Amino acid sequence: MRNILVTALATMMVSLSVQAASTPEGTVDELFDAMRAGNGDALRALVVADARLDRLQPDGNLRQGSFERWISWVDQQEEGDADEKIFGVQTLSKSAELATVWAPFTITYKGELVGCGVNQFTLGKTADGWRVLYGIDMPSEADCNTYPDQFKPG
Repeated sequence: MRNILVTALATMMVSLSVQAASTPEGTVDELFDAMRAGNGDALRALVVADARLDRLQPDGNLRQGSFERWISWVDQQEEGDADEKIFGVQTLSKSAELATVWAPFTITYKGELVGCGVNQFTLGKTADGWRVLYGIDMPSEADCNTYPDQFKPG
């Protein structure tokens, strides 16, 4: 009986999460909320099937990947293990159906600052709301403790 209640609650949480993502920025926020929760199902609901998630290395090499690979990793995390904070978010949209969200980040893992850089997500508005079509990030070689200072309004 407990498993049935847990499953029902998880399904409701995913449904509420998906409904809340009514803007491109909201969808990106939901991605990282789901990561912090260790909830791959919530992530999966925000990304189109087979979406790519690549990494451009500082040396210019491209490491190709997929959201499914990241989602599988998230599913192995306990709530709060991974915490990616975004800031200085900018959105470019010239139509009601397509947007790009640029989001610098810092990431901590189990309380330790482990990286920083910039995310870029391409999102499309579907019948179910905004969904991620593609993602790429680039880690920074800067001091991650002071990295967010670069993006404060001056």
